[in-house]
Amino acid sequence: MDDRGANIDIVFRNGLKDYEVLPPQDVWDNIRPAIRKKQLPLVIFRAAAMIAVVLSLSLLAYRFSREISAELENPVIALNPESVTPLPGAAAAILPYNEVSQNRGVFSRASIPDDLVPEAVKTDNIFAAVQNIENPPESDDVSDKNNTPAELTALSYGRASYFNPDEENSLTLPDNTGSKGPNRWSISALFAPTYQSRITSGENEAVSRAMAAEQNIVNYSGGLALSYKINRRFSIQSGLYYSTIGKELTGITAYSGFGQQNNAKGNPVFAVTTSNGTIRTSNSDIFLKDGLAADRIQTYYNNNVFDPVKESLTYLDNSVRQNFSYLELPVILRYKVIDRALDFNIIGGVSSNLLVNNSVYASADGSKTQVGTTEGLNLITFSSSLGMGMEYSFANNLSLNLEPTFRYYISPFNDIDIPGMKIHPYSFGVFSGITYKF
Repeated sequence: MDDRGANIDIVFRNGLKDYEVLPPQDVWDNIRPAIRKKQLPLVIFRAAAMIAVVLSLSLLAYRFSREISAELENPVIALNPESVTPLPGAAAAILPYNEVSQNRGVFSRASIPDDLVPEAVKTDNIFAAVQNIENPPESDDVSDKNNTPAELTALSYGRASYFNPDEENSLTLPDNTGSKGPNRWSISALFAPTYQSRITSGENEAVSRAMAAEQNIVNYSGGLALSYKINRRFSIQSGLYYSTIGKELTGITAYSGFGQQNNAKGNPVFAVTTSNGTIRTSNSDIFLKDGLAADRIQTYYNNNVFDPVKESLTYLDNSVRQNFSYLELPVILRYKVIDRALDFNIIGGVSSNLLVNNSVYASADGSKTQVGTTEGLNLITFSSSLGMGMEYSFANNLSLNLEPTFRYYISPFNDIDIPGMKIHPYSFGVFSGITYKF
């Protein structure tokens, strides 16, 4: 019985190993809404998480700005000893010299007459005038208890009068109203080469093959940033940046000179599948040929129908490049961890990115030939950033900046839904530049 069952398994395995059945199209149409329904809570959770992060940072900044108040600048009055004179009407309280021991004067207490001290004396305007008088002559007779010197150190007490600005010896307080406060504003010029990659979830065979033939090209970002210092630790920053994002599609050969065949046979459209969206050719003189995957380019002129070499087309390049340009408007919160000559800051915030350029081109002899554009790109995308900033002050108002920054794009570049796959780009760059404080 067991051998018979094993033989049946071998028969079924050999007979059905190459058997394939394609499901009806309506099956996929029913599965896709279910997949989207499962993915909806993930989008909601991400949005809620971003809102919570932004609110938390805002509350922290508000709390610290309320706790730290401005320091009060109290003027310091420096009295010139030469300008201090005793009150003419104040009688001096003489401390009698009663005892002499070891040629040193020993002072005893003496009561001050009541008529010399006012009944209600305010502590804020009492002063003591000290008169430095010559020491008494030395005496060898230590038994003389009643030796009274002619002049002794005297303390005279009295009520200080208020300052009169019209008097000659009056003190003039410095005017600090025009003194310059701390530099709260700063403007920075920053630039960074960036490395871009992506996070994928799910699986799509066509897009996976297209991603395998894509390579990163040099991307960059730079612009001006304006910062306001809320307090000693927190500052808020915004500005305007220009950034480029692109990919190189290897294995796609571009030819020129297709205009004559195009006019004779109609207007061809080449559609190229990429991870960032579908490329549509707009230059009728360009012919594209895929040397890696047969299904990456959709066109009427496949390799079996049209041979660009036999038609004597001009070879341009063995790859085409996608290039996207964005204007970035960030809102960034900076927290200063270390406040020294070399400052360390934690940087975090969100940005809105406005698409300003969408081009696909091929290069030949250092010149670029426009091929087309990428379909379905979102006009505005949102990204979050997190990084660390180092700032070195080499002058009163100038400093050098170095800021490694990680950026994650919350919304994808393309709004076209890829069945079974989600793609979220991210980038890493090291910004450097100079800051002027005012």
